[in-house]
Amino acid sequence: MNIVRTVVGWLTPILILAAGFAVFRFLGSQPPPERKQVDKPAAAPVRAVEVVRETGGLTIELDGVVVPLREVTLAAEVPGRVQLKTDACKAGRFVTAGTPLFEIDPRDYAFEVARLEREEAQATLAIEEAEEEIRQNATGMELAMQQLELAGREVKRLDGLKAGRIVTEAEHDRAVREELAATTTLTNLQGQSRVLLKRKHRLEEAKALAATMLDRAKLDLARTRVTAPTDGVIVEDHVEQDSYVAKGMALVTIEDTRRAEIRTSLQMDELARVWRSGGLADPLAGGPHEMPDVPVTVVFTVGDSQFEWDGFLSRQEGRGLDEKTRTLPCRVIVTEPTKVRAVDRYGAALETPPPGSPRSLMRGMFVQVRLHIDSPHELVSIPEEARRPSGELWVIRDGRLDIVRPKPVQVAGGRAIFESGPSGLVAGDRVITSQLTNARPGMAVAEPVSRSAATPAAATPAVTPDRDDT
Repeated sequence: MNIVRTVVGWLTPILILAAGFAVFRFLGSQPPPERKQVDKPAAAPVRAVEVVRETGGLTIELDGVVVPLREVTLAAEVPGRVQLKTDACKAGRFVTAGTPLFEIDPRDYAFEVARLEREEAQATLAIEEAEEEIRQNATGMELAMQQLELAGREVKRLDGLKAGRIVTEAEHDRAVREELAATTTLTNLQGQSRVLLKRKHRLEEAKALAATMLDRAKLDLARTRVTAPTDGVIVEDHVEQDSYVAKGMALVTIEDTRRAEIRTSLQMDELARVWRSGGLADPLAGGPHEMPDVPVTVVFTVGDSQFEWDGFLSRQEGRGLDEKTRTLPCRVIVTEPTKVRAVDRYGAALETPPPGSPRSLMRGMFVQVRLHIDSPHELVSIPEEARRPSGELWVIRDGRLDIVRPKPVQVAGGRAIFESGPSGLVAGDRVITSQLTNARPGMAVAEPVSRSAATPAAATPAVTPDRDDT
């Protein structure tokens, strides 16, 4: 029995393995089921948009704030009591150049003008007296010279008679004394003439001094009337009527409104494009801080309406980059701040400005600054959603996928703008917008016939507010 149990224990596993092997062989000998053959697609279907050409150059959009061109503080140039303050001299009033603002009591200065006018008249009379004395002295010198000539001839005649003992010594000495007296008289008159000329010069200098002081007094009298030096808005008025003001005391502050400035900032890549567009590829050309006169459109938005002004990029502000923002502060000049255009949200001009439209640029306005620059390369654009998160573009070329990684010049208004040459994109290229699994260069792609036969979209401006990219 033990032997039987041992044999059965060994044979049972062997029989089980043999049975399993037989079943496996039986099942593996059956033919596989027939499979349906499906044709492999020749190309992956995709959706794409066309690369369009941009016209009109490139527009850089910046934020800015309106600042005054200059503020003029008028101060009292002469001391005195404010006799009159006009109604125009109030904060917030607009004044034109030459508008009277203040009048300081002019009586003291008028008295000074009258006194110096009389001094000048007295100096004129003294000069006339000196001239009359000079003329009398000249007449006296002529007579003295004639008398000296006669006395000299008399002495010479008596010298000959004296030698022949015709005249006495006394008569000869008398003639000599008369010649000496005539000489003395002429010498005195000549000295008096020199004194009179110097006196006349002194009187002329006194008259010139009186005239100078008179001009100063007239200038002080004119300074008692304070007028606006330029067109502008009065920002602050510091004194009231009947107040006493000292020389140099501030009276009023006027903001010059003939032109307006806008403070904005440019990034370095934007600044490089501005330099290049203005012929300043080298920033040192024309001066280290030279800025080209790039045309600018200033936009102020109120509700659904926009208001535009024309200006130009004037200069950089300060010595260099701002340490916090790493941008270059710049100034934009608007030469005619009152010449405003009203447009709707789509950029169409409005024939009738809406109620409440601004009449001019005012300080403190937050505006949009659009710089219009030219590009050395042709510009093309695509919808912004055609760019992949990695920055890649999937371009269809000859039915194959080509992956490019161009750097956009600008992304604004729902469009991504590129330079055609450096980016490798040309107008008419098709850029895939749909998703692809395992996209790789060279894979076959195709658009539906209806999509590829559609009419290409027309080129649109580089930057258009509220653009509908659908």
